[in-house]
Amino acid sequence: MTLKMIREKTRGSRKRLLLLGLILLAFARTVTLLDFKNFWWDESLSLQRAQESLPDLLRGALWLDDGITRVLTIDQHPFFSFLLQGILVRLAGDSEYVVRFVSVAAATLFVPALWLLARWLARHAVVPSSTPWWAAILAAINPFMLWYGQEARPYALLATLAILTTYLLLRTTENKTLDWRFGLGFVVVELMFLTTHYYAVFLLPLQALIGFRWLLQRGLGRAVLWTTLFLMVGSLIGLYGAYTIITQGGGQNFPSITLAILIPDLVNAFSLGLSVDLAVVWGFDLIFAALALGGAIYGLRSVSTLKQGGWILPAFVLVPVILVLLLNEVRPLYMNARHLSLLVGGFVLLVASGLALVWQWRRWAGALVAFVLVLTIGYSTVNYFTMEQYAKDDYTGLGDYLRGRIMPGDAVLFYPPSSWRIFDYYLPLDPVRQAMAQGAPFAIYGAPLLNQSMAETEAWLRDLGDRYDRIWVIKSGTHPYFDLDSQVESWLRDNFVQLRDVKFFSNSSLRAQLYLPKAPVSAELPAGVQFPVTVEFDHLIRLAGLSADPPVAVDLPAQMRLYWQVLQKPDRRYKYIISLVEELPDGTFKPLATTEHEPFEGDVPTTVWDPDKTIIESVPFPPLEQAPTPGSRLGYTIQMYDAETLVKLPVTKVSDNVQMIDDDTPLLITSETE
Repeated sequence: MTLKMIREKTRGSRKRLLLLGLILLAFARTVTLLDFKNFWWDESLSLQRAQESLPDLLRGALWLDDGITRVLTIDQHPFFSFLLQGILVRLAGDSEYVVRFVSVAAATLFVPALWLLARWLARHAVVPSSTPWWAAILAAINPFMLWYGQEARPYALLATLAILTTYLLLRTTENKTLDWRFGLGFVVVELMFLTTHYYAVFLLPLQALIGFRWLLQRGLGRAVLWTTLFLMVGSLIGLYGAYTIITQGGGQNFPSITLAILIPDLVNAFSLGLSVDLAVVWGFDLIFAALALGGAIYGLRSVSTLKQGGWILPAFVLVPVILVLLLNEVRPLYMNARHLSLLVGGFVLLVASGLALVWQWRRWAGALVAFVLVLTIGYSTVNYFTMEQYAKDDYTGLGDYLRGRIMPGDAVLFYPPSSWRIFDYYLPLDPVRQAMAQGAPFAIYGAPLLNQSMAETEAWLRDLGDRYDRIWVIKSGTHPYFDLDSQVESWLRDNFVQLRDVKFFSNSSLRAQLYLPKAPVSAELPAGVQFPVTVEFDHLIRLAGLSADPPVAVDLPAQMRLYWQVLQKPDRRYKYIISLVEELPDGTFKPLATTEHEPFEGDVPTTVWDPDKTIIESVPFPPLEQAPTPGSRLGYTIQMYDAETLVKLPVTKVSDNVQMIDDDTPLLITSETE
């Protein structure tokens, strides 16, 4: 082996290692904190689709469920990405990490796919020779692919397949003799491409033109016939996709667009991603746009480069844009850049070609421009990982808030019912459903009711208030189309008592609202109180009774009702600690479960309580930390203290059925264990 051969082999090994490093960089960046952000509503549809039976997955069946009625809808996307997700979910579970991993793989493979196509273009002299490496670098750090590489939707996969199908078609038709190895690969990947997203058909005119150019060598008739058949098949797919989208109401909320709106939006998205403010970074977007324009001009610079394929990259980007603008006159098809994610690879290649051209002219200039690009991309990436405004809705926080607060006697309403899957994923409802199966008084529904009028929904809500003590409304504003005028909320506010409205971070409106069917106030102590008592604190606040239901499940709270009275109107807020205790043989008491908070968690503070009224508070009492000793006496201790100073209130009066453990701690003996 000669020295020259050794050097070439070493150089080739270094290049392979560099490419591998860039692929690993793309993977590492995309997989970082992959499960840190919650799903958003669209991703929950991907999960729902992936978990359907194979026939329903393939036909796009998405079932809506309000707890009474199930309604079939058809998804607006074809099946391939969900099929891959379905396989992973069945093998590895339904965590955010697993469900998003198909997109991670697509964003990772985007790098070698772009490098392959750029190398083909460089070999035909329609882009500068260093373009493949600049393309691989920009692909590995692309903010758009980071965003959608971490999202369980088909957009990253669509972008990668768009590049891969184009490359395979070019390799298939590269020589006078058809290369059947690449041809078979093209057919397989093209089927994946067309069944990933209906907008894939926007690339078919470019592919038809590539095939036409090759077939023209074998006669005009054959070329026209093949191209016509190819476009007819694509048109049928497009018409089916349009029918599916329109019949399911897709695009109704899409605005009409113009070229002046579309181009800046796409350039910014494909350059610096969605985690920047266009008004702030538009100057840097212009650098990317100028490089892309330079790359396009380089490919179109002569008749020779046009014949070699210099028109391919400009057509790759422009043809779908033109089609979308033309179809926009009939029906808007574009909301944001994800709907044209198939273009991101072509744009990145044009930018890489322009950057390679600057590098070829002056190395220092190319290095400087590359530094600016990497710096601005780094700024976008830091924003993506650190700024709350680019986060997704905090469903985990909502679930944590409700855990331990949903108790027997509660009804939970998903609002709207189309969000049932994402609520079901993050909310602690499995033990609730298990308790319901054993007859516990819970309910889980969606509102407004599917296929019911608003009047029927209102009558049902009134009946729900007669049967349950509290109504939780878990609201998301992501898909408001079932109740655009918020009639359900208006009715609840007008007819029930809204006790609580807790907001969580979201880009729409994520909140937990608590309603009481009737005001928690009575003129006197109601009949049927389980343990009527008198425990007065500081001649001010009296506990007049306590009722405690037995636990319905080991991991769910039980309902406790406290009956409060005040001797005079308090001017301060107070809190209490209640513990279930057992008496040990030596006369001491061991706590088995404890709750500590302000009455009604501050929604109805003691400062608004009036004398001569009984305030009835329903409290979720936590599960026992350990089982009581058989034969021991059980009771409840209660202490009250100032919410600000934390100073305990002295006990100034107790009834005969109350035992004092110490000066500040009365004990209500309620039962003996068996």
